[in-house]
Amino acid sequence: MFLFRLIVSFYLVCFASHSLAQDLEQISKINTWSVSMGSGSTNAAAGKANDSYLTLRRYTDLGSIAIERIQLKRFGSIDTALAVDAYPRLWTGAYANIRYQSASSPDLYPKHSWRAEVYQNISGGWELAASHDHLGFISEVTIDGIAVGYYWGNFYARLRHQRVISNASSGSGDRLMVRYYYEGDADHYVEFNASKGRSDDFSTAQIAGNRSDSKGVTWYHFLNRNWGLKISANQANDTSAYGQKERSMVAGLSYRW
Repeated sequence: MFLFRLIVSFYLVCFASHSLAQDLEQISKINTWSVSMGSGSTNAAAGKANDSYLTLRRYTDLGSIAIERIQLKRFGSIDTALAVDAYPRLWTGAYANIRYQSASSPDLYPKHSWRAEVYQNISGGWELAASHDHLGFISEVTIDGIAVGYYWGNFYARLRHQRVISNASSGSGDRLMVRYYYEGDADHYVEFNASKGRSDDFSTAQIAGNRSDSKGVTWYHFLNRNWGLKISANQANDTSAYGQKERSMVAGLSYRW
């Protein structure tokens, strides 16, 4: 059950903040390559976790593709994984995110995982998305999601619902994200987000499900055409037997050419 709660909170807080397809389209018009690196820490009563990432991305007329190395240190264990992450263009107004990730000696990451998400822009500033994730832990986990987004002026808002299922547990989560593009482009924005989730354990006789929630803020800013930075801060709460507050901060630096 602890592993399942870790998966739910990890996806609600971290992976829900993937770059938007329209942002990548704007960036790819003036750049061919980018490299990003960053690290963060999470503090909670159960201990401290540290994570880091290094990403090399190539932009083309057909979309973008990246090779990424990620590492997580938690509870005395260290996991490293490699991933291929692509945002191909599909038909008019449609994009996809396709990702495959592998960890050679998994303790915290799944041995193999993959995801696919399709974005579709429609008239009036609306954007729809549907996603499927598969995590190859010992007890395999699937995550299905739907999202609706809306652009108006220099703002973008998105509401995402996800359903998580494993052999012994199930859960669901909702996440609201609002971005303000304060200079009217994809290089400068402030993002606010809030999430709520619930998990149920089929392997015990408990009646009440465990609940968690999180909230956070992200600042993304390019100092010039080449150099940019990204800073995120989040706080998460858990009502389970392991209930605690977690506070995390991540800082990253990007260079593109």
